Amino acid sequence: MSIVIPDQAAGLRRMFSRGLVRTVTVTSGNAESGRSSVVADLAVALARRGQNACVGEQGDSSQGAAARLGLTLRHDLADFIRRDRRIEDILLHGPEGVRFFGAAWAGRLLGMLPQDEETRLTDALSRLDPPVDFLLLDSPAPARDDVAPWAAASSEIVVVVSAAADGITDAYGLIKRLSQAIARRRFHAVVTRAGDEDHARTVHANLAATAERFLGVTVAWLGWMPPDPDMSKALRLHQAVSCAFPMSRSAAAIGAVADTLLTWPYAGEDGLDGFVHRLVQASRTSLSANVRAN
Repeated sequence: MSIVIPDQAAGLRRMFSRGLVRTVTVTSGNAESGRSSVVADLAVALARRGQNACVGEQGDSSQGAAARLGLTLRHDLADFIRRDRRIEDILLHGPEGVRFFGAAWAGRLLGMLPQDEETRLTDALSRLDPPVDFLLLDSPAPARDDVAPWAAASSEIVVVVSAAADGITDAYGLIKRLSQAIARRRFHAVVTRAGDEDHARTVHANLAATAERFLGVTVAWLGWMPPDPDMSKALRLHQAVSCAFPMSRSAAAIGAVADTLLTWPYAGEDGLDGFVHRLVQASRTSLSANVRAN
């Protein structure tokens, strides 16, 4: 049997699913999980496998995925919605061609977006060159009202779970809130801060069993990030670990996660037009609920 290397697989996937975009919200239950580092390294790993990756940041940009790579986001998607900036102005280009944009202030505006402005946003994103294959959303825990709509619009949700104290409790609470808010029944987990893979697998197994028993949702194993001095060095250098230390344990681990994403079957994905439409609708629903609550 012939073996298809990742770049060939990427090309074949684009051939047979032209125009489709995999949208993935990466979130976490606490700020100490290393979520933004996972997003930054995953985006670069996908790019090194022939994918056009774009990252939207919903949290503090000084602590997000772009900052992890030494980049500074100066504009937000809200600037485009308000017609203060072009879509090209808010995009920041990083290593391996990964593009970044801020989205911390766009939520309330999206909930009030009229149809013609939704079309304008869709057209701008759809004209990006090269087209986006993977849109990763670096999302803090949904304490703010404008985070859950992005998760609702995404085709997949990845929860970064810290194996440190309270990590499982925080991750479970997050999954519970999201499953109740957006009726999502499938999640994926990446475990960080575990001593070894057995420890990481145990953390995931406990979380998955609890979520299935009490929430009726599945939490699939996606991978883990091993303790690795090369990752710490890459963080200090503001580089992706797969670029700075491609033979490291961390590079292999994040590469395995990227390879798994490339094997996910396309189930309901569409273009960025479909994502934007779902995002606007979910933002309107969230905004209306908040108005009623107040």
